[in-house]
Amino acid sequence: MYCEQCGKRISETAKFCPYCGNAVGIVDNAQSQQSVKQEISTPPSLETKQESTPASPETRQEQKYVGFWARLGAYFLDYILILIFSAVPSLVLYLFCVILSLPESFSNALAMLAQSVLSLLAQIILLVLWFKKQASIGKMAISAKIVDAKTGGVPTKGQLIGRFFAYFLSFLPLGFGFLWIAFDSKKQGWHDKLAGTAVIYV
Repeated sequence: MYCEQCGKRISETAKFCPYCGNAVGIVDNAQSQQSVKQEISTPPSLETKQESTPASPETRQEQKYVGFWARLGAYFLDYILILIFSAVPSLVLYLFCVILSLPESFSNALAMLAQSVLSLLAQIILLVLWFKKQASIGKMAISAKIVDAKTGGVPTKGQLIGRFFAYFLSFLPLGFGFLWIAFDSKKQGWHDKLAGTAVIYV
């Protein structure tokens, strides 16, 4: 037998419910199951806590933009690495041609070709690093990465490719497009403005 007030099981001979003090009445099985289900349901305090938990994927820490001098240092580190990657093997190739007593014009042409190919390969590696890590080696050294300027998220490949070619526009007028980083509120160069990107600390 079940108490129709609290739904708890009580003795068949009981006249009052020992749990809630209600006068005992017999209820059908459906009513008792409904009462029991209500009793074991999630406590209101827990439900409230679950509803107030934010689930938005846009929640993120406040972004701190990387300034001019830090980015200049990262750029020079990248430049030195690209120079080593392309120039050193080309110089070794040139010396090898000299040892073999090959014509100087041929040795120079071969060394220049090798340096051009390796420089192009280095630029491709740089772009791949942007795709995979959102940063070059120089930016990784200062714990920085490239993000979408509006959302703060991962930029598209189209944005990164556009940023790569926009670099040339930034350096054409005496590097003024790069100097713009020092005066911009979001520390964006012209290449960032054109691509819709920004550089922030990780």
